[in-house]
Amino acid sequence: MPAAPGAAAEVLARVHAADGYPSRWPADPEGWLRPDGARGAWVAVEGPALLGHALLVDRAPGRGLPTDAALEVVRLFVDPAARGRGLAAALLAAAVGRAEGLGLDVDLQVVAASPAVGAYERLGWRAVRRHLASWTEADGTRPEVVRMAPPVAAAPSGAARVGGAA
Repeated sequence: MPAAPGAAAEVLARVHAADGYPSRWPADPEGWLRPDGARGAWVAVEGPALLGHALLVDRAPGRGLPTDAALEVVRLFVDPAARGRGLAAALLAAAVGRAEGLGLDVDLQVVAASPAVGAYERLGWRAVRRHLASWTEADGTRPEVVRMAPPVAAAPSGAARVGGAA
């Protein structure tokens, strides 16, 4: 049984409450999870429960500093209650695999002060650039962000099923 409509937004709300991601809650969470330029979407599910989400999108003009990567992993999150099971690694591997299948480079952007930086590094992702974000936090500040590139070879892991949603 697939996850119920709205399940990703419900998980996103739990992530926002726990981690403050996204830093500004979107007026339309469902729309925020479906930006223009999507090349693929993946969810991690266990039974009927949606546990994680990731998107692969075309690089948006003016987003951060110029990069050689044509695609970007965005909207990556895992339910706080399901962390530590390799779901983020599996979601990232699925997105990287799609990019490789398209013959395109991929990267992601993360707030430099976020614990996610260390999590990505443990998965073999490496920082390639630091700069101020093109967006502002709720308090009006522009955080420093890290642009990260994937490891040379990424392999999916985790017990939950990861499937494409687009």
